[in-house]
Amino acid sequence: MTPAKELLSRLDARTSGADGLEPTAGRIGDHFLQSGRLSEADIQRIARKQEESRLRFGDAAVALGLLDTGEVEQALAQQYHYPTAALDAVLAGYPVAHAPHSPEAEAIRHLRTQIILKLDMTQARSIALMSPLGGEGKAYVAASLALAFAQNGQRTLLVNADLRHAQHSGLLDSQRPQGLSSVLAGRHSLAQSLITPNFARLRVLDAGPLPPNPTELLLAPALNNVLAQAAEHFDILILNTPPALQYPDAQLIARQVDACVIVTRQHQTLIRDVRRSQHLILSAGGRLLGTALNTSAGKKPAGPADARPAGWLHRLRRVLLRG
Repeated sequence: MTPAKELLSRLDARTSGADGLEPTAGRIGDHFLQSGRLSEADIQRIARKQEESRLRFGDAAVALGLLDTGEVEQALAQQYHYPTAALDAVLAGYPVAHAPHSPEAEAIRHLRTQIILKLDMTQARSIALMSPLGGEGKAYVAASLALAFAQNGQRTLLVNADLRHAQHSGLLDSQRPQGLSSVLAGRHSLAQSLITPNFARLRVLDAGPLPPNPTELLLAPALNNVLAQAAEHFDILILNTPPALQYPDAQLIARQVDACVIVTRQHQTLIRDVRRSQHLILSAGGRLLGTALNTSAGKKPAGPADARPAGWLHRLRRVLLRG
């Protein structure tokens, strides 16, 4: 055993269980030492800082400038087998995926908890995220919620049921040759159309080519049959949908899923539009769980209002479910 490893073992013995939690993987010091991110000399410096300031390993490393907070959070997530993803082109816009301690991630987990409390999760469930007019952040919330359910250990399928708008970023990209539209039309099977992102327990069924007849494709029982087939392999299905006040598609979807959540934006969504959306969902026979309030004041991107999860929604701070 090297001197650095002996030192890590002694420090681990002193701090083990101090927060009431026991990691299921190796110490984060071992992780950074084995990966070459820290040298044995760095470990010695961190150990001295721990002794002097009574800090945990990660806090001491950050204080010395040897690691940044993101690296420490990623290592801790690995210790506790909590699925996260490094920043990449696909998941960079979703803090819940790579920054589990951020306010944005906490807001999404709060929404996930409220949904779990309102639904019987002992069987597969389908939940549609809806909004009145677009621009409320619905696609971002749907994708983030799917990531959060996957982190919770549930086999999760994110379905892009918006067959009206092209989307070209993040987890949703309507340029893919296969997707929900081709499955509904009978051109491809569900299994052929699933996408596997670099995130544990998550699969994506994108919109596919935008069809000339989206309303006809979504008529019951077509969508319901696809969802029933998916429910045999997944615990939770999260659907992104087109604006409820602009297209009849949302009503067709509402009556074929287990529950709906309306996403609104503070200082943008009008109360009368929320009430009209609620009426449309309920009149179609849908079950409404409540309204998620997006308090981000970010700028809209160019193009379709809900197309990009990155940038304009990165300051999402609070999501409340109101029944």
